[in-house]
Amino acid sequence: MKLVKPLARLLLLSSLTPWLALAAPPATPRAKATDFSATADRILGDVLGVKAGEVVAIDANPGDLAMVEALYVALGQRGALPLTRIEWPEMHKKWLQTVPEANDATRAALEEKLIPLVDVRIFIERADDPALFKDVAPSRITAYEKTLSALGEQRMKRKMRSVWLGNGLTPSKANAKQLNLTEAELSSLFWAGVGTDYRQLASRAAAVMAAVPETRQLVITTPGGTNLKLRLKSKTLNVSDGVITPEDLKEGGARLLTWLPAGEVYALIDPSSAEGTVVVTRHLFEGEDVKDLTLTIAGGKVTSMTAKPSKAFDRLKALFEASPAGKDSLSVLDFGINADVKAPKGKQLLSFVPAGAVTLFVGRDGWAGGTNKTTFDMTLFLPDSTVTADGTPVVEKGELKVSE
Repeated sequence: MKLVKPLARLLLLSSLTPWLALAAPPATPRAKATDFSATADRILGDVLGVKAGEVVAIDANPGDLAMVEALYVALGQRGALPLTRIEWPEMHKKWLQTVPEANDATRAALEEKLIPLVDVRIFIERADDPALFKDVAPSRITAYEKTLSALGEQRMKRKMRSVWLGNGLTPSKANAKQLNLTEAELSSLFWAGVGTDYRQLASRAAAVMAAVPETRQLVITTPGGTNLKLRLKSKTLNVSDGVITPEDLKEGGARLLTWLPAGEVYALIDPSSAEGTVVVTRHLFEGEDVKDLTLTIAGGKVTSMTAKPSKAFDRLKALFEASPAGKDSLSVLDFGINADVKAPKGKQLLSFVPAGAVTLFVGRDGWAGGTNKTTFDMTLFLPDSTVTADGTPVVEKGELKVSE
């Protein structure tokens, strides 16, 4: 979510992360349309189950008008009510640079007034210029996000369904450069992921959930030096399989959220169980690399954080230090399960969703059903991980090892 995550999730709400324009789907058997009509129909139907009379809020930027138009028309055809908002990153940066902190609460006040009205939210992801906010003071960012921190919980209580289109893989020149991919490679894997078979995802998710029950000791290791032991918090396993079902709506909480491309099984970490070291050989932060980011974990908390010297690491530490309590908690473990999202040969993909991907989260965890409301979060991608549950491999050297 937002500035600390290199590939923004936008889980609760942050208007700070820059917008990322969505490129059109390629003309392939998986996405034959030359516009966004098929994608809009799938999002509104298969993913969200939008009904006549529901109010659907769409957050987008000027580069996403084709997708917005397709969603707008498809909503009208369903008898639903579209509410569209078009914003851009420089506007939010200027807010932080010129608007007094005392006025930040007006933004949250507007969002709170919309919550009783809106049934569904669609976010088109934003990350076109990851370095845009690097010259904004960490304390100013923290103050702004603090005013928004309660919105996610309020939306969950309202049982608002939400989908984020992008999930860190939105095709664009800037995003492709950050991920060390060509634009064509990124576009291909993004649309393959969006077009995956959601029933297969659900089946694979069930197999992963069966392999990592809360009672088992999980051990995560990586070639870079990660060696971490933990257990999962009871009854917190969730899945983003691209579909919010009527059962999910009844259950509420984290089950009201999904991301596209879909394909994740995630759970809260038992804070008393996590011990060891996490080494992230390449951590993306504000458009720059933090090399060999190393976290020491004791009692579920980050007790030390080091990396190769760089301005990016200095700023990451400054943002961490400016954040309130809860910033140091190792919060969520995430498994990728989408077999249609694959790194090109010879390349490494920093993403949540490829089958066999392993990701850890530090800090706020409301999106996963937790109660940590700090303004800080950090995404730790661990490619080529091995994860065992009571000694049995769940992931081995980046390959998912479960029977569907």
